[in-house]
Amino acid sequence: MRYTSWTSDRMFVSYRQYYLQGDDFLTEYDDADTVERIYTGNSLAAGGPEHLTVLAGTHTGWIRLTTQQCAGEPVLPGQEWETVVDVSIRSTSGVLRLFRWGGDVVEDAGNFATAGAGWYRVRVQARGRDEGDAHEGDAPVEEHFMTVWPAPPQPDAVHTANDAFARAHYDPTRPPGQPVQP
Repeated sequence: MRYTSWTSDRMFVSYRQYYLQGDDFLTEYDDADTVERIYTGNSLAAGGPEHLTVLAGTHTGWIRLTTQQCAGEPVLPGQEWETVVDVSIRSTSGVLRLFRWGGDVVEDAGNFATAGAGWYRVRVQARGRDEGDAHEGDAPVEEHFMTVWPAPPQPDAVHTANDAFARAHYDPTRPPGQPVQP
């Protein structure tokens, strides 16, 4: 399977958040309820047209983040990842870039809308969110892995929800989050 990857041990998060965001996001769409949908949904990520918000355990500081752009769905990860979710988002501009809270784009990570405008599936894997929540040092203790590939829209899928935040907020008896249409 063809893919492009990028890794950083110094991905800065503020307010526990980082994003994928498209060129049309702030002019055409907003994310007024995205964080709320994370808390009441899969506990890790939620998105809509031109954006995805990911919730880290680290409030303000560094995490290790690896991203991957694939042509098709990757193999599910092993049990070393504490929380793993899949979310559908739509790119209307044909551009999805990685952003830090506050609007700083991470240019090195590239454009995640590899097939242009259309629907994408995003798998976010996290481990160390509990440690990140309690951590106050400079070295990252939390790690995320985000994979993006073109795919038709589907409801959110929670493969694993085993960190403390997920156990407190994810309720498997609730219906899964649905893709937000443009």
